[in-house]
Amino acid sequence: MRLRFKKNINRRYTLLIVPEGTNPVFRFQFRFSYLLAIMLSAAVLVSSLTVLFIANRNQTSRIGHLEAELTDSSDQFRTTVVNKEQEIDRLLKELMDLSEKSKTIETKMSELEQLEAELKSITDGNSKSSQGTTAAALKEVDATSLQSEGVGGEAIPLTEEDVTNLVQETKQSISTSLEEMPDLQSRLKQTKLSIEEYKRMMTILPTLWPTESVRVTSDYGKRRDPFTGRANMHAGMDIGGKVGDPVYAAADGKVVESGYTSARGNYITISHPSGLKTNYMHLSEILIKTGDTVKQGDTIGKLGSTGRSTGPHLHIEVVKNGSTVDPADYLRKPGKEDES
Repeated sequence: MRLRFKKNINRRYTLLIVPEGTNPVFRFQFRFSYLLAIMLSAAVLVSSLTVLFIANRNQTSRIGHLEAELTDSSDQFRTTVVNKEQEIDRLLKELMDLSEKSKTIETKMSELEQLEAELKSITDGNSKSSQGTTAAALKEVDATSLQSEGVGGEAIPLTEEDVTNLVQETKQSISTSLEEMPDLQSRLKQTKLSIEEYKRMMTILPTLWPTESVRVTSDYGKRRDPFTGRANMHAGMDIGGKVGDPVYAAADGKVVESGYTSARGNYITISHPSGLKTNYMHLSEILIKTGDTVKQGDTIGKLGSTGRSTGPHLHIEVVKNGSTVDPADYLRKPGKEDES
């Protein structure tokens, strides 16, 4: 059988190609082994081409898949970049807002310090200094409001150094404000106590102007006596007015005397918790009685011209340690604070 296969392999074959017409016939002689080799080669070539085609197809599919993934990744990257830029813009905006708030805190702290100074000046009786500080504060507020009316300029992005400096300035501003705030709060509480004490003192000291009229007809001190013309001591202050005008208690206190004498006319004496006393003379009518407790501003009588008097007026005296002192040192004429 092996011999037979070998004979078949070596057998010769003739391939005739007969064209139409009278053209000559083409003859091709070849061994079966050559045909078999050609067929095997063709099979191998076809198989190789098929494998390459399948591999190329798979590679093309993979490349398409990778391109799609790359496109998605590129889109995600662009989206991430945009989101990061938006986040950076948002953080910068919040930083700017925080910086502005820190400046507002500084301004409020300055205003509180100015208020503290004003309140202290009130308790110290330094009204002019208080008004000067207030005027300065108002000018500053006006300047700030004017600056906020119109703004503009080029839109220049902040550099990294600008952002770093802004962060440091904001942190420093907030830290300083937080450090100063407890001390300021403590000082304001103390100032509040001082003001409350001041207000209490103002009610027990004869500071309230005792009549509606502010016309002083005779000051405290040496003067010519209106009846004798001789020089003598005027122990109080005379305030002109109309008969029947109300007379007010200059401070909280207790009525220790009330009555009539030929010199004082109808009069009232009030003792105050401060240790001072006030005398109200020449009244047309007494509206309280001895032993009554009165508050600053209570109506205690009516203005008149009783006793040793040349016309309707209130003669008021302030007595300290048994001696009269100038009422002008205590009484505050309405509007006097504004004028000063």
